[in-house]
Amino acid sequence: MKRYHNFNGQDVTVVICAYKECLYLEECIKALFSQTVKPNILISTSTPNDYIQNLSIKYGIEVKINPDGGQIKDYNFAMKQCRTPLGMLAHQDDLLDKHYIERCLEELNKAKKPIIACTNYLEMHNDIVDLKPSPMIRIKRCLILPMNNKWLRGTIWGKRLCLLIGNPITHPSVMCVMSEMPKTCFREKYKAAMDWDLWERLSRRKGEFVYVKDVLLFHRMNDDNQTAKLLKTTTARYDDEYAIFCRFWPKPIARFFMHFYRKSENYY
Repeated sequence: MKRYHNFNGQDVTVVICAYKECLYLEECIKALFSQTVKPNILISTSTPNDYIQNLSIKYGIEVKINPDGGQIKDYNFAMKQCRTPLGMLAHQDDLLDKHYIERCLEELNKAKKPIIACTNYLEMHNDIVDLKPSPMIRIKRCLILPMNNKWLRGTIWGKRLCLLIGNPITHPSVMCVMSEMPKTCFREKYKAAMDWDLWERLSRRKGEFVYVKDVLLFHRMNDDNQTAKLLKTTTARYDDEYAIFCRFWPKPIARFFMHFYRKSENYY
């Protein structure tokens, strides 16, 4: 198959978003150092501490400190640290398969005008990877089917088809083409749906959403998960997701979809 690009490991910057003293941070770092294709690695944090500093010294990773913290601000700050053509944000409590960088690069290089690449994933509960995909993952795999078609994934209609009844793109699995990213990637007003908001905006651009069918991310589900916290403390998720549904559908239909979409809360 024709190659349109020659991206390699040095074209990729992985920024680990570190917060306080996460017990899983070192596992995340080890997974990145185990990649078959080596990327550039940084740590970004708004909560500098000895724990993060000691791990950065141990593994020789530069730490970028955000002086103005907050979930959305932290992610935007981390994105701005990517000085290479490709960048991705690694969540401190998730793990990447050793082939993640290699497979994303393979598929991005075969895309004529890529915008993002995302991968399949499985969840972890109690530090053990699930043997089977959860109902939520199975639904996401169905929603993302249009991205398996190389023609559809390059059309605005095809990209939006993946997003119009939910968000199947799991943010910690995404590698971004930095030149395609907006000046402000994540917006404060969509704190509970910041990634879906970004994908919707990017779907309007000419270019491709590249999907890698391999399971290359292991997403940890626990009480520290930011989405789980929001569900327990605020109605922001409903409000944000309803607003995004309204970009695709009339309000009555958007409310109808939200009735079913809210059931996904049971999986956090």
